[in-house]
Amino acid sequence: MGRQIKRGHKKRKARKTILLVTNGAKTEYRYLSGLVRRCGESKQLRDAVSPRVESIEGDPLEVLRKVTNPKADSRDYEEVWIVVDHDGEDREEFLRRCDNKSTRRQKIVGIVSVPCFEVWLNAHYEQVRKYQNQKEAQSRYRELTGLTSKERKGLPSDFPWDRIEDACKRSRLSGVELPDLNTQGPCPSTTMPHLIRALGMLRPGAEL
Repeated sequence: MGRQIKRGHKKRKARKTILLVTNGAKTEYRYLSGLVRRCGESKQLRDAVSPRVESIEGDPLEVLRKVTNPKADSRDYEEVWIVVDHDGEDREEFLRRCDNKSTRRQKIVGIVSVPCFEVWLNAHYEQVRKYQNQKEAQSRYRELTGLTSKERKGLPSDFPWDRIEDACKRSRLSGVELPDLNTQGPCPSTTMPHLIRALGMLRPGAEL
């Protein structure tokens, strides 16, 4: 009898588990839900990451406290990304605590958009401008999308999801470096590009 050949089974790499948390119950939650949906629609991303989004009420420090509570259901995730706005408040203490909460088992990252999340949304359409305040950034978002004041917290049906990589480069003023993880950048800026990379949504070698 011929010798039997044992065929080994290639061990499948475990998907990275990521929890996306925000205290923005409308705009941020809808956008993050869109990211999760896109990950599910791509076989490549679906095989690499397993993201979930959750909305938690409270200021950034309160959200962090709830997420890192020993009894919270977030303890089994490898990475937790907390997306909040600057809203005219210094978020450095929140970001410092996020960094301090990180362990070998779980990374905690705070994402701050200055002056607001619309900076990141606007970057999908154009190079961001020198917004003087939150109102100006939000007004520009309505101009770019055609949304009414009543719809301003939503995303248009034709939102340019395919321009995420462009948004990473256009989300701060020309010549300004992308702020590091768990840091608060200048106005306007956001650290959302780090999250996009963590989800595997950028081409290999793409610069942020």
